[in-house]
Amino acid sequence: MSNYKNHRKIAEKKIGRKLKRNEVVHHRDHDPENNEPSNLEVMTKKEHNILHFKGKNALYKFRKKVREKMESKND
Repeated sequence: MSNYKNHRKIAEKKIGRKLKRNEVVHHRDHDPENNEPSNLEVMTKKEHNILHFKGKNALYKFRKKVREKMESKND
C-alpha cells in the first residue's frame, strides 16, 4: 500500500469512519513518513490551507468562529 493511502487508512481507523471528500490528513510533525495515529489529524481542506498558509493561530480562530456559528444555529 502506498504511503499516501496508508496514512488515510490509519486516520480513518482512528476516527472510526471513512474520510469525507473535503477532508485531508495532516501530519502534525510535517513528516509524511510518520504515520503514527497520534501524529495524524483529520481536517477539512480549508482548515489545512489555513494552517499551512496562515498558521496555527489563524486555524484556531477559524475553528472557534465555526463552532460559534454552529452553536448559534442550535439556539
